[in-house]
Amino acid sequence: MKFPRLSAIRLSFLIVIQLVKRKKIWLLAILGLVIVLILAVLVGIFSPKQILREGMVGTYQQHDLPVEIVELASDGLVEMDENGQIQPKLVEGWDVNNDATIFKFKLKQGVRWIDGTDIKSEDLAFDIANTEVTYPDSQTIQFKLKEAYSPFPSLLVRPVFKKGTLIGTGPYKITKVEKSRIFITKLSLDPQIKDLPQIQVRFYPNDKVALTGFNVGEVQSLLGIPNPDNLQNNPQLKRKQMVDFKKIVTIIYNTQDPLLSSRSLRQALSFQAPLVEGEDVANNPYPRSWWVYAEDAKKYLNNPEEAKEALERAQSSLSEEQLKGELILTTTPNLEEMAKIIVLAWKGLGFDAKLRIESGIPQNFQALLITQSIPDDPDQYFLWHSSQTKTNLSKYSQARADKDLEDGRRVINEEERKKIYHDFQATILEDAPATFLYFPKYHVVYLKKVESLLDKVLNMQLAL
Repeated sequence: MKFPRLSAIRLSFLIVIQLVKRKKIWLLAILGLVIVLILAVLVGIFSPKQILREGMVGTYQQHDLPVEIVELASDGLVEMDENGQIQPKLVEGWDVNNDATIFKFKLKQGVRWIDGTDIKSEDLAFDIANTEVTYPDSQTIQFKLKEAYSPFPSLLVRPVFKKGTLIGTGPYKITKVEKSRIFITKLSLDPQIKDLPQIQVRFYPNDKVALTGFNVGEVQSLLGIPNPDNLQNNPQLKRKQMVDFKKIVTIIYNTQDPLLSSRSLRQALSFQAPLVEGEDVANNPYPRSWWVYAEDAKKYLNNPEEAKEALERAQSSLSEEQLKGELILTTTPNLEEMAKIIVLAWKGLGFDAKLRIESGIPQNFQALLITQSIPDDPDQYFLWHSSQTKTNLSKYSQARADKDLEDGRRVINEEERKKIYHDFQATILEDAPATFLYFPKYHVVYLKKVESLLDKVLNMQLAL
C-alpha cells in the first residue's frame, strides 16, 4: 500500500537538504546575524542605559548655562589651575603686546569638535565688551582691547562651542534641550566615553521647588543646595561637600555709615567675628592656594583681645551715643544662622547688635553678610575700586588700593603683579572695609543607589 502524501513530504525534505548543502555559507551567515540581533535585544533589556537625573536651582538660557554643565560638554581656550594661574587648554599659548591691549591665541593642532571636525578659529564667537575680535588665520584668534587689561586670558576660561550650536569638545554632548519660553527647563547630555552615564538635568526656579522635585522622585541628586538640612529624613539619602573657592562669605561694612566710617571700629568687629569651625577659613580676599596670597597679611577672626584694643582706639573718634546705638547686620535667609553667630559675638563686645533678614541685597545697610563671587584672576577691581559705585558695596575709597588695582590690570609680568597684589592685601586688610570669613561648601545631595554614577561625573568634573 502506497502513501503518496508521505512521499511528497520526504521529497520536500530531500530538496531542503540539497539547498542547505549548496547555500551553506549564506545560511550560516543569516543564522549568525539572527543570533547577534537576539543577543543585542536581550542586552538592551537586561542592561538598560545608565541614567543620572540631576537637579539644579536657577533660571538659565543657552548662552549662560551653569559652568558645572558646560564643562562636561566642552573646554575653554584656557583653564585655571589649583594655584589660580591661567594655563593653555585648547590653545598652545598666547602672545601679548607691551600695552596689554592685543592678545593673540594659537589653537592646538589636531583638536576636534565632538562631531569629528577640526576646530578652526572662525568656528568661535566671542562677546566681550570693548573688545574687537578678528581671525588672522584658521588657527589664530586676536583680541584687541580699548584699554590695557593684563588679566584678559582669565576671561576665556568658560567652555566654548561651535558657533550657533551646542557642539563642544566632549566628553559629553548636549543632545536635547527643553524650554519654557526663553528659559531652559531640562536638558540631556549623552556620554561620548564608555561607562559614563547619560545625564538628564532639570532646572528649578528656587530651592523650595527643587527640594519638592527631589522628594517626589523627579531627580536623583541635587547640586549646589545651600541648606540640605531641609530635606526629608530618609536613610536612602547621602550628601557630599566640596569647597567652592570661587565664592567667599563676607561681612561688608558701609564705610560711609557714621559709625562704620571708623577704621578702628571696623577692625574691632573683624577681630571679634567668629572663626567658624568646619569651614575653610578665608581671612583674606584670595584663597590660600593662590599664587598671589600674602601669608604675612593681617589676620582677623576670633581675637577678643585685639578687638578690645581696636575698640579703645575707635572711642577717640566716636561719641558715646554712637557706640551705644544699634548696629544692624543684614543678610539673606540662607545665611541667617551664620548671621546669628556674628551678632552674638558683636554683643559680646558691648554693641547693641541686631539682625535683619532681607530677600535680596538692600540698597542701604550698615553691615551686610553675603556670599560674593570672586573672579578667576586676582584682579578684584570691580569689587573694591572707588569708581565702581554699583559693585563696590562697601563704598570703599582708598587711593593706595585704587592704584594697586589699576596697576594690576596694566602689568604683564607675573612677579610684578604678585608684589602689587601683596600690597593691595596689606592695604585692604588694614582698612577692613570687609571681614572675609570663609569659602562656602558646595552641597550635593543624592540617593545612595546612584552614588557610583554620580562619583564618575563628579570625579570627571574635578579632573576638568
